[in-house]
Amino acid sequence: MDDSTGQYLNAIGLVPLLTKEDERKLAQTIEQGREAQARLDAGERSPRLRAQVREAARAKERFIRANLRLVVSVAKKYPLPPGMELLDLVQEGNLGLDRAVDKFDWRKGFKFSTYATFWIRQSIGRALDQKANMIRLPGERAASLRAAVRQASSGGEELDAEHSILHRLTSLTSLNITVGDDNGSELMDLQPDAGPGPEDLALTADRMETLSVLLEELDEKARLAVEMRYGLIDRQKHSYREIGEALGLTAEAIRRIIGRSLDKVRARAELLDIDAA
Repeated sequence: MDDSTGQYLNAIGLVPLLTKEDERKLAQTIEQGREAQARLDAGERSPRLRAQVREAARAKERFIRANLRLVVSVAKKYPLPPGMELLDLVQEGNLGLDRAVDKFDWRKGFKFSTYATFWIRQSIGRALDQKANMIRLPGERAASLRAAVRQASSGGEELDAEHSILHRLTSLTSLNITVGDDNGSELMDLQPDAGPGPEDLALTADRMETLSVLLEELDEKARLAVEMRYGLIDRQKHSYREIGEALGLTAEAIRRIIGRSLDKVRARAELLDIDAA
């Protein structure tokens, strides 16, 4: 552990943890600040509203600082790829923590750390997919590979054949190495352009726009459950149990919510004459 990492861990270790009541009060203050900001943006002029906005900013900062240790504990479970340090993963996880604080609904009564862990993992996983790998895998494959590598690095079983191939494919390799009998070409020169064409991009954008219209029928909790189930947030499909842990519900409750939500989406698709298959 280098000096900067040690100093960071020592600093966040001095921040007191929050009780459930602390979380509730801070979340209420943040919510009041959002409402006050909306009123200011609408043209109201009030010292009280500006004071609420400032108080909300302080509450959010305290909320985040008290949970920085959670981000570190999650980040430590990921093997560090070449060129990245623990603090790089922690910084990415902090972005997820920031989003979790913004979206946390104190009325639902579930534990913040459980809810926040999902957003922290999503942020770190997305960073690893985008920054650490030369080859970008589908979300579920990337998540499976990370889990297998993490298990192997902690003394578990060796990577199976499929994960070994994926690991080699996603390992950093210089594109400037020379290839061929005469060493006259670089590996970069031989790489095909396999990216999606303009037609593919247009179709994908159209599908996402249509999906967004269909999901407008759902409330926030139901929409989040559906998006997590089908990998619409982080390209990783989550089990009913994982979704339940994030939302503070049982796996069976999540299954029922998703079932009802899909019925609503199909009904809206029929009404709008959209193919929802």
